[in-house]
Amino acid sequence: MATTALLAGIKYAAAALTLGLVLLTGTGCSYDNPAETAKITPATNGIHTVVGPMELSDMLILSHEAEQPGRIMGTVFNRSSTDAVVTISVASGSKVSIPVKANGYTSLAQPPAMMLESTAGSPGSMVTVRVSEDSTGTSADVQLPVLDSTLPEYQSYMPAPPASGTPSTTQPGSTASPGTPGASPSTSPSSSSPSPTH
Repeated sequence: MATTALLAGIKYAAAALTLGLVLLTGTGCSYDNPAETAKITPATNGIHTVVGPMELSDMLILSHEAEQPGRIMGTVFNRSSTDAVVTISVASGSKVSIPVKANGYTSLAQPPAMMLESTAGSPGSMVTVRVSEDSTGTSADVQLPVLDSTLPEYQSYMPAPPASGTPSTTQPGSTASPGTPGASPSTSPSSSSPSPTH
């Protein structure tokens, strides 16, 4: 009787071990294969920060080149019960003012576009801006990334590209009068030049 019980216990343990190995193999869990939930992927390209009762989410600047106009993008949340104005300025003095309703938010993807006259940084760089809000008088320096139209989701929000210079139709040194547009400068010797001596 004891021998039969012992054999039954051994068979039960072997079956449990086999089942455990099958489950472990099926799930693919191992030291060298971490679970997918351990991978963290950033959801946005902008920065997130808090200045007083204002929460700034996914903030960035869109610009074509350094020292060109830049559009502030992102969302500003007002966590207070008072209407407020958030001001973002750069060292050159250029600034934008963003009104935000009490317990509300303002999306900068909506018009009017919040434009800085000068970005003060080329695409791919970080620009230090001053963020101030008037409900509590809090301000802070914040670094915003500068992006261009490389990412397709920002192409429709880009500032107008810098205007290229229009070439003049009159060549340098031309003696054309207003009545003869497009005239070319003379290349023949002047009639007043002395005749060659024979």
